[in-house]
Amino acid sequence: MLDFKISKLSDCFGIEISDIDLTNEFNNEDINILKRLFFDNHVIVFRDQKISEQQQLAFTKHFGELEVYPEADKTRDSQKTYHVANVNLDGKHLTDKDEQVIFQKVNQNWHTDSSYRFIPSYASLLYAIEVLPDDAGGGETEFVNMFEVYDSLDNELKIKLEPLHMVHYYEFGRRMFPNLPPVSDFEKENIPPVSHPLIRLHPDRHNSRSLFFTANAGNEIGGMSQEKGSILHKKLVAIVSNSNFKYKHRWKKGDLLMWDNRCLLHRAVSYDMNKYRRVLRRTTLAGTSAIKGPFLDPSII
Repeated sequence: MLDFKISKLSDCFGIEISDIDLTNEFNNEDINILKRLFFDNHVIVFRDQKISEQQQLAFTKHFGELEVYPEADKTRDSQKTYHVANVNLDGKHLTDKDEQVIFQKVNQNWHTDSSYRFIPSYASLLYAIEVLPDDAGGGETEFVNMFEVYDSLDNELKIKLEPLHMVHYYEFGRRMFPNLPPVSDFEKENIPPVSHPLIRLHPDRHNSRSLFFTANAGNEIGGMSQEKGSILHKKLVAIVSNSNFKYKHRWKKGDLLMWDNRCLLHRAVSYDMNKYRRVLRRTTLAGTSAIKGPFLDPSII
């Protein structure tokens, strides 16, 4: 039976679990306890871990199938791990002109991991290998609870969003940073544009609703002109940015942070990438089904 300490991260969501070693063996009862805590709290930070890549993969597998990354990335050597880093595999500190570091800037916009896939991811697990010193500004990861954001919308906007979808595509980062290299033919074939409903239903939560969109993988709303869709998208980004339903995580070395991509958005907080090294290793749990949107009532069209 697991024996650990739990404390709250914020009033909105999230818990910290301490006095647990993730390299230990876990039985089904242990994992079911952790799954329940994760379901209820959306974010768990496991403090003071010393975990190798293979151990992180093994722990992640307790919660489901891992996602594979077909995307090109020169800071990793496995298709099941993803290094969120401004340091390459040889330990060289990359400048903010390097394409891999520019991708980190793309993710300073609100997003959920793998939204550009037909079946987006379920959860992400990010392990802190190198972090910014305490007196450095930025470098945190900020989260927002999209159940709460949806509930806070006025009824007129909820009705407007009911039938709408957003187009998500991996190539969108090139619009923000045109100096990035073009998407490869392999990437175009394996991760083409997809469309997801702006309102997401959660069958495992009695079809409760959350707002689902990103700012790093598109700004086009299906069924609207590009201009009107972009205006609506900017409005949604502003609502999320100005909401009170957030948690900002200040990284400590040895943190393993696990979050639910189905109901949260997150973003990296900018920092001086040329001055500080930052190395985090991510494993990602694959989603199990396409996103379910609300039943379309013809009377609201």
